[in-house]
Parts: sequence; C-alpha cells; structure tokens
Amino acid sequence: MFLYVDPMHTYNVILRGIEAIEFPRLISRNAAALIRRLCRENPSDRLGYATGAGIDDVRAHRWFDGFDWTGLADRTSPAPYVPTIKSHTDTTNFDQYPDEPDANSASDLAFADLGAWDEDF
Repeated sequence: MFLYVDPMHTYNVILRGIEAIEFPRLISRNAAALIRRLCRENPSDRLGYATGAGIDDVRAHRWFDGFDWTGLADRTSPAPYVPTIKSHTDTTNFDQYPDEPDANSASDLAFADLGAWDEDF
C-alpha cells in the first residue's frame, strides 16, 4: 500500500512550528513539553542551550524525574524492555513490511524513477 502525503500540508505544518503540533494522547504532557523545548526553531531557545548548563538542563527536565543517570553511565540500570529472542535470525520483534515494489511492473509504475538523471553517470 502506498501512502501519499501532501508535501504542501507537511510544509504548512513545519511553518506553524512545534508549538502547533498536537501530540497523541499516549504521549504524556511532560514528554510533549520536553519534545517542544528541544525542537524550538531558534537554537538559543532550545532546552540545554539558553542557560549554558547544557545537558544538565535536559537531565533536569520533569520527564526525567527519577531516572538513574549514574546507572545509565555505569551500565548498571536494567533495560526497560527485554525482547524474547528465539534465535539469532528471529525477526518477530520487528514490524512486517511488504517487499519493495517491482519498478518494471505496470501496476507499480508510480514507484519507478522515470527520470534520465543517471543516463551519463
């Protein structure tokens, strides 16, 4: 299945900026606030830049309350999720996607690059 995304819609969303983005309900307010603070258009307005404290400003954000930064650095913190793996070739923890369309097929012509940009390449 081919998903068409209107480039002008994407462009207009970008122009409105991060403050105009509506996050899904599954993203907490603190997570949304962190994302917004990190994605400000002006770099000097971004979290970790303005006060000069750098990464410490990011670490002090409410979303990270209770996070064990020392355990992360020491590699002693337990992983939040450990997948079950049956073998070294087990791919059940990954999403399944259809094979790439065949560019020579008439039904998949929309995926074909018909330009001649590489003619003399």
